[in-house]
Amino acid sequence: MPVGARPPTSAVFEEALTLFQRRSVQCAETARQMQARRILPAARRAGLSVLDIGAGEGRLASLMNPLAGTLVLLEPNPRCVELLKERFPHVYPDRWDERARDRLRDDHPEGFGLVTMTHMLYHFSGPEEIRARLRLALTLLNPGGHLVITLNQETAPMARMGIRFQLEEGRLEESSANQGLHASCHDKRFYEALASDGLDVEIAPMDGSLRDIGSWEELIRLFRMPLLDPLSHAPCDTERLDAFIAADLDSRFPGLAYPATIPSRDDLIVLRKSPT
Repeated sequence: MPVGARPPTSAVFEEALTLFQRRSVQCAETARQMQARRILPAARRAGLSVLDIGAGEGRLASLMNPLAGTLVLLEPNPRCVELLKERFPHVYPDRWDERARDRLRDDHPEGFGLVTMTHMLYHFSGPEEIRARLRLALTLLNPGGHLVITLNQETAPMARMGIRFQLEEGRLEESSANQGLHASCHDKRFYEALASDGLDVEIAPMDGSLRDIGSWEELIRLFRMPLLDPLSHAPCDTERLDAFIAADLDSRFPGLAYPATIPSRDDLIVLRKSPT
């Protein structure tokens, strides 16, 4: 890349995602919570098929892999797909939509006992599209199986920063979609309406803290993630982006000492499909 050239947005996002998965406790906590609820077993269960939609770089997948008979990953980010294929045999480089659902159903007609969607609902255009995508996931879920979702609480630093950035940039549709997401997707009734034969729904707060952040510069690079499109190759003005992040973090977390911990809360959303 020529001197002074700006990296593509996707590369900036991937760096932030790598830092996030290194510093966030949310994947380990998600796995622990699923084991506490006996959704994930303590030891490998040969009959358990798991689908991870929006697998990222595979942090949650690596924790579930030793416990499942079959693990299937879906992820549209090309760089993440490269990393996943080095470690996992069943990787689909697809966005989550009807076409991906149909391909998975053809390749895995036995269905899945567990489907996970970790921090990926933000990439849909609002509550109506989220409902449609969740219904697609439920069609792949076996009776009695679980769909497990993790989602920032509205007051989490990354959630607040993302919405504020969208407003300041004039990205009003994105901001409205994210505000609609938070208004709907932390309410049990939103999920109970997804299936005519009923779903058991649990929403529980979960620790999603970012821990052992080594420096101010690392913290800024990490917080780029909620402000970017992970699939965009448009040039990214990182200087402007980082100035916004620095000002926001200064106001929220003055006087941080490093290594730093940034408190963040997620919701763990567990949907259990009717066994009949």
